[in-house]
Amino acid sequence: MSHSYDEVVASRRAQLSPDAVAQGEVFADAYKIALQVLDLREEHGLTQAQLARRCGMSQADISRIESGSTSPTTRTLQRIAGALEAEVRLVANTAPGDAQTP
Repeated sequence: MSHSYDEVVASRRAQLSPDAVAQGEVFADAYKIALQVLDLREEHGLTQAQLARRCGMSQADISRIESGSTSPTTRTLQRIAGALEAEVRLVANTAPGDAQTP
């Protein structure tokens, strides 16, 4: 009997340990940050090296952040945000289908 991809993934996820689930959540958060940094850097027309110079960091550090292989500290995020004319904010999560209030 064949199963859909979603069924197989759901079955595998149900078998994960709590530690594995937590690690997956950390990775997902790092990836979200990575995409935001990458998108903002590209919107400003900067290379990784140019952004790194603005932040007083190495290009390798920016690369690791953008690849999601490291979770930057709050201070590092503030430096990057300042260089990209952005801000670091906490935003409340909403479940799918929840109405957002202004």
